[in-house]
Amino acid sequence: MWAKYMANLSLKIVSVIIAVVLWFVVLGSRNVEVSKDVPVEIITPADLVVANEVPDKVTFRLSGPKAFLRNILNRREDPIRVNLSTAKAGLVTYRFFSDNIQIPIGVKVLSINPTAIIVKLEYVKRKEVPVKLLTKGEVPAGYRITRLELIRPTVKLRGAESRIDQVAEAPTVPVDLAQIRDSGEREIAVDLGRLPGILLDDDLPKIHFDVTQSTANFRIRNVDVKVLTNRKYNIEPKEVAIYVRCSPEELKALAPSKVYAVADLRNKGAGNYDSQVTVQLPSNIKLINVLPTKVKVTLH
Repeated sequence: MWAKYMANLSLKIVSVIIAVVLWFVVLGSRNVEVSKDVPVEIITPADLVVANEVPDKVTFRLSGPKAFLRNILNRREDPIRVNLSTAKAGLVTYRFFSDNIQIPIGVKVLSINPTAIIVKLEYVKRKEVPVKLLTKGEVPAGYRITRLELIRPTVKLRGAESRIDQVAEAPTVPVDLAQIRDSGEREIAVDLGRLPGILLDDDLPKIHFDVTQSTANFRIRNVDVKVLTNRKYNIEPKEVAIYVRCSPEELKALAPSKVYAVADLRNKGAGNYDSQVTVQLPSNIKLINVLPTKVKVTLH
């Protein structure tokens, strides 16, 4: 056993000396000061809830060798658990101490901010309130929302008595109308950021929306071509296809007699002509294109 300890004795002695020297070098180096934030977690009884604003972190001002402090700053801290599980309703004071943070020898705690917190505990109360549906943005061009409503108009909330009694409605996170292009249903979150200290004690509300295309491009086939002339004629082709922009309802109501193409050859003598066609449409329907744009007409 003694031989085992004595093996590589010189190397072990050198290692110890180097470690001691490095330790004293670090301790003897110039001290610096840093601030370290540590999160706070409050544990309450099941029937009580925090009713006031309390800090979610505590700041420790530390002083010590730079190498030690760098490790502390890069370290992820577990939260300081303020255990109030046996407390009763009312005000509770909790103080913070230097041992709430783990620090190595050579590092000192200069200050703590805050040094204490006052926690107001109240009994949990539940309340059903109407949901206020909020929207933002505009419906994309060519679409129209014909129905946008909540499937269930109320939700249940819970929170401290003094806070829940002040809540008259639950606003939703604004629905972005620019993202709605198809009919359907979706869940929508309640904007609890507008209700500090209040939690949702229910399923998320849902909205139903019906969307139709207000205008779109449609193709109308087999549109007759009329030739304006006093002569007999032959025409090729006799029909064209047109592309129009309108709503589905307008397209459905469009009478065939209101849609036709015209080749105007008035005051033209006998012969062969490549005639540009024009399209006659009701004023509420916009012409996008016509194919073909010309027809061959032979006047006799």
